[in-house]
Amino acid sequence: MPFCVRCELRDGPVLDSVAMRFPQTCWLSLACIAAALSCACTSEQKLRAQSENSAHPLDPLNAEEISNVAGALERAGRLGGAVRVVTIELDEPEKPAVIGRTRSAPPPRVARAVLYDWGRGTTDEMTVDVRSGALTPARTVSTGDPPVRRMVIQRATEIALADDRVVNALRRHGVTADRVTFLGGLAEGRPLNRQNSGAIPVTVNAWAWDRLGDASVLSGLSVTVDLAGGTVTRVADSGGASSVDNARGTLTGIPLKPLNVSMPEGPSFRLDGNRIEWDRWRLHFDVHPRRGLELYDVSLADGTERRSVLYRASLSELITPYGDPSFSSWYPRDEGDYGLTAYSAARANAIIGVDAPVYATFASAVFADDHGKPLRLERAVAIYERDGGVLWRHAGEGRRARQLVLSGYATIDNYDYLMNWIFSQDGAIDVQVQLTGVMNIRHGSDEVHSGDGAHFAHLVAPQVMAPNHQHFFCWRLDFDVDGSTNRIVEWNTANTQGEWFAMNEQTLSTETAARREVNASTARRWVVVNESHRNRMGQPSAYALLPGENASPFPAPGTAPRKRAAFLDHHLWATLFDPHQIYASGEWVNLMREGEGVASWSAANRNIVDHDVVLWYTFAVTHLPRPEDWPVMPTYTAGFRLAPVGFFSENPVLSP
Repeated sequence: MPFCVRCELRDGPVLDSVAMRFPQTCWLSLACIAAALSCACTSEQKLRAQSENSAHPLDPLNAEEISNVAGALERAGRLGGAVRVVTIELDEPEKPAVIGRTRSAPPPRVARAVLYDWGRGTTDEMTVDVRSGALTPARTVSTGDPPVRRMVIQRATEIALADDRVVNALRRHGVTADRVTFLGGLAEGRPLNRQNSGAIPVTVNAWAWDRLGDASVLSGLSVTVDLAGGTVTRVADSGGASSVDNARGTLTGIPLKPLNVSMPEGPSFRLDGNRIEWDRWRLHFDVHPRRGLELYDVSLADGTERRSVLYRASLSELITPYGDPSFSSWYPRDEGDYGLTAYSAARANAIIGVDAPVYATFASAVFADDHGKPLRLERAVAIYERDGGVLWRHAGEGRRARQLVLSGYATIDNYDYLMNWIFSQDGAIDVQVQLTGVMNIRHGSDEVHSGDGAHFAHLVAPQVMAPNHQHFFCWRLDFDVDGSTNRIVEWNTANTQGEWFAMNEQTLSTETAARREVNASTARRWVVVNESHRNRMGQPSAYALLPGENASPFPAPGTAPRKRAAFLDHHLWATLFDPHQIYASGEWVNLMREGEGVASWSAANRNIVDHDVVLWYTFAVTHLPRPEDWPVMPTYTAGFRLAPVGFFSENPVLSP
């Protein structure tokens, strides 16, 4: 007769890994426990191993390194009091040092620290040697507002939740403090309300946002916070309920039977630290506090040769302009101002059996919180294999495909994003974003329109209006197709003979020539080519960027979103490689500088033929709300594909 044992999972070298697969307290049969512990031991060895053989110069800082950096900053008098951490991250080594490294002479480990002082209103940047703790002299990045808006939210929340009046008010609303964020001073395009032309102190009005509820703001509760002094100066609470009644209806259908997918022999990939090997692929991954899940040093095996594809690839910026006048100048930059990981914190943990299959392997991530302490995110990345449909088929023969998926997660207030990198056996990579969560809303009794029947917002529930908006995802793709000497060729179809059509190839020779738009009418795509590496037909090795769903930005040229996120002007940009040019609209978007980022870098109009080039690709999702999107949106998927073109001499998956 089977029986169950209740397990309290504690931190430890084995049970810590089990906790990544099961809830903190679980009821398991003894057979399940034995299987889980066996799997955990194997997974623990994979997840914890940081051998000399697998260490990579681009691996992110670990908890010990973050603690060493924070300790060095504290000893130097740089951290403490009103000073908060904007970021502590790896200061990326020079690319030649990474590519030419040897195990006996790896590049030094150096951290980059950016700090904001609420007392002085200054942002300072410095580097710290991870091992010795030696600091370089600080450089002042700016004075005035903090460089990212997340700092305002974290500071306002920290101060508010330390005030008994606020905690008691939350209790009256039936909300616990651990699920509330205080949003303050968040009007896009406007500085914080400073007294005496920028002098300290800075006070903001902040509203309590229930992160786990369907309503965006707790009705009637607001506080005034002195960000510099660290005190709450006013609490206003009318005692109202949540702003919207989100009563759910009940839809019935045919009950679904269990669908079980199992891998009794375990996964086919090998996970060693931040390195994954699967089928032909070898790649490294990390979770950055701002950029979220990113890849580096991605390559393919071709016979006895290992061939490079990507040096680095990540989401560079995410901006969401709203099209409803009621949301005046509202264009949250969800990555640049908040950080896909730093702002999400524990909410970015993968949900087992929802975000990823129950058989997935979950990798943790560590980053510094705003006090410089290591913050561990247990299920930051899900890694798993899945059925990929038909790999190839002809007549009575064929093969079934398998894919490797890496998934990362972000919750930015009401919205949820799932970022998937999907590797296929034929050498293709699908870059996929899944959007879900809760829409921004406002009260309304009817569909609001501009007078000619064009609606700015839509009624999605009784007296609930959801505004039109767009999501723009800009990806930084540092290709190294068989090395760093690449060029970009644009392909378009051309019809000059009636029903016949041909393909035109045009090399994009300069940075300004590479400012391009998606064109579905010509099946436009862009191909990153290495002319010095050719297949057996003499064709150059290449990888193509194949666009998926896309749209043009609806905010007009000259509007605030277009000026402060100038990458919106084109779907594609290309620049010469620069390790300091990472963010498409500049690093510090909260400082309201215009024209920064890829638009200014590419204005140099340098030659990009047979050089180390970086592609910046933006795709848009236009969301016109509907009742089916309320109260929680069904997942919407969009993305693009990277596919080999002449990289191989034939179909690479014909052999069993």
